[in-house]
Parts: sequence; C-alpha cells; structure tokens
Amino acid sequence: MKEKEFYRSVLNQTLKDKTSAKRQIDVQAKSGTVADKKRIHISRRAAIAVAIAASLLIVGSAAAATSLFVRKGYIPGRYIQQDPEQRQASDEMIPDVEHAITAARPTDVSFEIHMLPEIDVDGKIAKLREQSGQPAYQEADWAWVRELKPTIGDVLYDGKALYVTTYIETDRPDVFYYDADTKQQLWIASETAAYIVSGSSLARTLDLYGENWGNSFTDHSVKIVAEGALGEEFFPEEGIVTMTQRLYVADALVSDMQPEQAAIAAIDFTFTFDAAAGRSVAKDEHLSIPLSGAYIVSMEEWTGSNAASAPNCVLQNKPLNVDGVTLDAKIEYRPVGIYVTLTIKEAPETWTDYESRSLLTAIRDMMSEDPDLPYRINGEEPQKPEHMNYGASDAIYVLLPVYPTDYASVSSLSLDLLMHRIVAANGEEPTDDWSWNFEKQGSLNETVRMTEPLYTIEIPIPKNN
Repeated sequence: MKEKEFYRSVLNQTLKDKTSAKRQIDVQAKSGTVADKKRIHISRRAAIAVAIAASLLIVGSAAAATSLFVRKGYIPGRYIQQDPEQRQASDEMIPDVEHAITAARPTDVSFEIHMLPEIDVDGKIAKLREQSGQPAYQEADWAWVRELKPTIGDVLYDGKALYVTTYIETDRPDVFYYDADTKQQLWIASETAAYIVSGSSLARTLDLYGENWGNSFTDHSVKIVAEGALGEEFFPEEGIVTMTQRLYVADALVSDMQPEQAAIAAIDFTFTFDAAAGRSVAKDEHLSIPLSGAYIVSMEEWTGSNAASAPNCVLQNKPLNVDGVTLDAKIEYRPVGIYVTLTIKEAPETWTDYESRSLLTAIRDMMSEDPDLPYRINGEEPQKPEHMNYGASDAIYVLLPVYPTDYASVSSLSLDLLMHRIVAANGEEPTDDWSWNFEKQGSLNETVRMTEPLYTIEIPIPKNN
C-alpha cells in the first residue's frame, strides 16, 4: 500500500471513530444535567461565532498611509478570509503572513462523498427530516450532490491554530447561499478533521470549524474558511501533514445549527501541507512577572449546577491581594505576529482555583470580547490586541501584529496589564461593593467599569537580544 493510501485509510477510520464518539456525547447530553446541555449549546454557538469571525473582512485603517503598526482588527482568520488577489493588491497586505501561506504548499490528494443512507446508520437524520416536515431522502433528488468537488485553497498554520480555505466546485453555487431569514436550503460546514504527520502512523483529530456564510461563493464554487486550535505538544513545526477534513452538506430546513444532524451528504477531503510554515522565527522567551498590591475585582460564583436547577451566576466585588503571585509570560515569535500567553506561575498556598481564575478574569476583562491589554510600539498611542481564544480558562492569549520584517523598526514593545472591576450596571449608581445576581436581576446590558494599572511587560524584540 502506498504511503498516501495508508494515510487516507487511517484518517478515514479516525474520523469514523470520532463521529461515533460525538454521537455518544449527544446521547449522554440528552439524559444529562441542565448544565451539560447548556454547555454543549454554548459550544456550538461558539463555533458559529468563530465562523462568523472568519467571514469578516479584515478591518483596515490605512496602515500604509499612517503608521506601520496600526493594524486594527487583524487576526489570521480574518486575513485569510480574503482571496489572494484581494490581499496582495491591498495596502493591508502583510508580506510575512503571505510567505507563511505560500510556504504551506497545500496539495489536493483525494475525496470521497458519502450520501445520507451511508452516514445515517441509526436513522436519526431521516427521523429529523420527517419531524421538520421535509420530504424523505430520495437519491434522484440529490444525485447532483455526488458531482461536488472539493479543492484546497489557502492553508495558514501559525503555530497555534490552523486556518484552511476549502472550495467546493459546483454548477449550482447559488443553492448554497445561506440566509437565516430566507431559509435558503443548503449550507456546507466543516466540523472536524484527522491528520497524520509524515513518518508517523498515529492519527490525531481536531475540531476544525467553518461554514459558508452569506454570499461566500463564485460562479462555480462555494468557499469555506475553517479554523481549529492545535495542541502544541502534538502538532509539529516541520514535516508534511496529511489531513482529512469532514465537510457536511446540510439542509438548513432541518437544522441551521447542527450540520451533522441535517446532513444530506458528508465529504471526506484529504490534502497535504507543510507544517514548517508556522515555525518560530526566533527562540521563545519566558518572562517572570512579579505582582504585588491589593485590588478590588469582580469575582463570579456559580450555584445550582445540578439536574434540578439551571446554573446561576453571581458577580460580586471582593478584595484580592496579589502579593506573592508571579505570572509567566511566554513570548512566541511567529510569522503571523508575536503571541503572548499569560499563565499563573506561582501563587500563595492559600489560593485556590477560585482566586487564580478571578485574577485572570480581572486582567482579561470579563465584559469585553477582546482583552483590555493595551500594547505600545515605539511609544505610540496604545492599541488593543486581539484575544485568541483556545478554550483554556487558565491562560490569556493575545496576538500582537508585529512581524519579522518589522523587528528592525521596533525599538520598544510593551504590554500593559490592568485590573478591571464592574462598579455599576443597567443605570445604577457606581459603587465599589457592587454585586449582581443573574437569576434575580436578569442580564447585564450596560456596565461601568474601573481599571487600575497592574504591571507593564517589556517584550524583547529578537534583534535587540
């Protein structure tokens, strides 16, 4: 058996095993607690948020005309969403990121299309179609789906996450225009993938979420941009990776949230790329950040997380003394920018996970989608970085848009840590002993927050080392 055929057989079996495991999770959730169900629902909403974020065009700010370092709204997922011709013709084109995309050298290998009778082994999809008032699957109605052809577009591996652009070639691209209001019928979603590194026989899986939102199609193809967080200890910084992406052709009239449950077909698409594209351009740095002082922070407490009641969150301002706390700041120099990962390195013996979580939440600012950690380049006006959410509650990830070709122009780079607390909500008068019970008081629509400086991290630039 040839190497690529071997990889494909292992990857296909791995995907089948993962799909089976997901079904088991679904079954457990139906008989689980309210908290379990809420957690799974939130997870799917988060996946959709990733897809929506990936569909946004990069927010430009005339960087070329003003400052080299004004790159508001940059994250790799937004950047790669643009077609190559658009990126390269734009003032916002970033040579280092373009080089990383080119270096991945993705290549199509093969694909298989599995129609509904093949994937609906337990009859759940057929039952959902019936419950949704949709006609039973008939091969003659959907035979054209077998003519779909996936091709690989751009691949960007940045050392933390993987971004994959997939095109589905079809003579009927307008059928896949998904609109929640008009309920156009079909949509395509990437849910999961399996991969093998050249020279290994061990296949691993990752969640690779992405969907075709809005008019993400051309005259002959549908475009999907998918994103997946990677386990650093497993994913290499060199070698050819063979990956099989599972794509669902889903019926929005059955479900516009769960593509696997609304699938008309599943496409297993195998391609290769070079992992060296995401390699560090300089040795990682670890900085120790000693903290001190007493602060008031908004701490969250959860109650009622059992089968009898839904979980309730109470926010309350409490004192938090950070004497004896040391943070670790891991600095990674990548082609796509400088990653900073903050974790707690040392804490007083009396601290529990509650205090540790509260500290990171206060630094991150729980009421903001992006962390309020201003960074400054060469003493310019502070800007806010993008928060790269990799699912870890015990760490803060930020990405600073400073690239290897910028290093010679950077004399200083700093990141300000602030402590945040809520002092008022929904028109209340501000008070430091503020609290909020979501079960009794409802949602927070407007908040007033206070900040205090905690620490300024001076980030080394490789040329200055």
